[in-house]
Amino acid sequence: MNYTANGWKYSGPPLQKIPAAAEISGLSKYALRKGCRNGTIPHVRAGNVYYIDIPALLAQTGGQSDEE
Repeated sequence: MNYTANGWKYSGPPLQKIPAAAEISGLSKYALRKGCRNGTIPHVRAGNVYYIDIPALLAQTGGQSDEE
């Protein structure tokens, strides 16, 4: 599927684990983990694994990433 957030396009699974989300978003793994724990990063938790909602994260951060 293709997602667009503030002009930034993402095509891939909407939910990603923290290492993949860090590469896509440009945020550090530490910042993503901390944001999941305090509720500022959109995510789903399955057991001990956080799955980051990439389209919602890009919309929240304005899609700021170095990758295209």
